[in-house]
Amino acid sequence: MHFLTIEQMRNAELAAAATGGFPLMLLMRRAGVALAAAAARLANLRNTRKVVLVAGHGNNGGDACVAARCLHEDGFRAHALLTCAPDALRGDAHTAWDEMHAAGVPCSVLDTPESWDSADSPSQMLLGRPCIVVDGILGSGCKGAPSGVAERAIRWVNQMRGPALVVSADLPSGVNGDTGEMPGAAVHADATVTFGRPKPCFISDAVARLSGHLEVADLGLPPALCDAAPADTPCGLIALPELRAAFPPRPWDAHKGTCGHICVLGGSSAYPHAPVLAALGALKSGAGLVTLAVPQHSAFAAAAWAPEATLSALVAPQGTLTRSSLAPIAETTFDAMVIGPGLTQGHDAAELVACLLSTPGTRIVLDADGLNALAQLHEARAWRPRDGQQLSLTPHPGEAARLLGCTVADIQRDRLRAVRLLADTFRATVVLKGAGTLVCAPGGVPLLNRTGNPGMATGGTGDVLAGMVAALWAQNGDSVRAAAAAVWAHGAAGDAAAFSGAQTSLTATTLARHLPSAFQML
Repeated sequence: MHFLTIEQMRNAELAAAATGGFPLMLLMRRAGVALAAAAARLANLRNTRKVVLVAGHGNNGGDACVAARCLHEDGFRAHALLTCAPDALRGDAHTAWDEMHAAGVPCSVLDTPESWDSADSPSQMLLGRPCIVVDGILGSGCKGAPSGVAERAIRWVNQMRGPALVVSADLPSGVNGDTGEMPGAAVHADATVTFGRPKPCFISDAVARLSGHLEVADLGLPPALCDAAPADTPCGLIALPELRAAFPPRPWDAHKGTCGHICVLGGSSAYPHAPVLAALGALKSGAGLVTLAVPQHSAFAAAAWAPEATLSALVAPQGTLTRSSLAPIAETTFDAMVIGPGLTQGHDAAELVACLLSTPGTRIVLDADGLNALAQLHEARAWRPRDGQQLSLTPHPGEAARLLGCTVADIQRDRLRAVRLLADTFRATVVLKGAGTLVCAPGGVPLLNRTGNPGMATGGTGDVLAGMVAALWAQNGDSVRAAAAAVWAHGAAGDAAAFSGAQTSLTATTLARHLPSAFQML
């Protein structure tokens, strides 16, 4: 999805309103509904019914008022805190407040910095209470450092984080939507719902730390109005509205044979569980059939974590797979293969990977030691890309550095350049993992992901992702769309796991258990 500057987004809204079919109040209501839905999801994950909405004097305050009314009508205990008197609201924002007030939503006016610190103020009585806080203090049109009551409200929202989860409307208050600058206080959100199209500020890693899980809410604006002249940015964003269009519901007569047969090949005596985690990711991503082609060492883990997968036990001399291990699956046709998790490194692994890469017509996802084998083959000039190959690579920065013959620091210094170079060099769709995972096809524009959190920096989460990429590729047929959807859902599941528990305790299997909530959104 393209990024739009604040001015471009506003012009698209005004142009849509001028057609008569998209009055600005309708767009505000749609934004508020999306904001309420995000707050409700977090409230359910945290097992709370309390939502506090902080509304400023601009349109973001109107969005928050719409959200408050929706949540109240859905049975949540919504409470609005206004940073200005209702009479100070103008236009659609005032209409939104009128509707919220008429619905009976409790509302407190805290229109001075001092009112936020009064001992009997609702803001003070709420400190430390578990709830969801919605940040509608400042909108995208705000310039300069926040001051006065807006600054005090921002600091209060940040004080609430911990027991509370914070959702920002459009962008975290205090952040410049175009440049990402934060000249003063800024809200630190756990999730941000941005409206219509993403803003350029979300490319910045510094803003990503403040915006948390990023969701783009589709306001129904005509694409021609939004995408006629997108902002000049080096990448696009992986966004939910486009992903939904790429993955329609299954036909009613679907069966396991039409939903993709995935083979996960890897494992060793040292790493028996890695391929099982990849199989788990494939199964949770809708694969009709999954075959685990692994050494016998992996059998117990497969029975415990992926009993739906078919086990094809391969002979593994000295505990590792070799080219001769492939005989039992040589005559089986798969819709996609995941090669590498737990495979180990060495000459035997490189020879096995070279053999599989030479198989025509097979969709292959190379991960982990499969990537290390490819790096070895590439360096020795024992393999070269061929026309018509169907290859996806899922490296972390260390594996990417080995593939390109450079350092991890080189990769991290310019991740956009690195993912483009990997895609072009190996003629593959590349998923460059890390904070701000990137997806890129040969000659394509990189796509940036803004779901996920630091709790996912733990062993096994990458194996789950590799299985997801293969499963969605087998069902969708487009490697870039499949990789983008897998990356988004993987990060969204990780966020759901962290919101319902904690980043500290997040594991690969915990993430996999939360995949249904991510796919439900898709």
